Amino acid sequence: MVLKEYTSVLMALPDFVGTAQGEYNGEPCLKVFAAKKSPELLEQIPQLLGGYRVIVEGTGEFRALGK
Repeated sequence: MVLKEYTSVLMALPDFVGTAQGEYNGEPCLKVFAAKKSPELLEQIPQLLGGYRVIVEGTGEFRALGK
């Protein structure tokens, strides 16, 4: 799958914290989660990967919830 193929490449870029399979306007897409979404960050990501649209979402840092 495309997500598995590109996750390690995307996660090597600064400020990226996760990837997922998603949907955009009824079509499958790749979602890329960034700690902080910025114009500079968006320039690093192609609009399409493996034929799927790439959607970047600013989410902040991910961390595990405590007990």
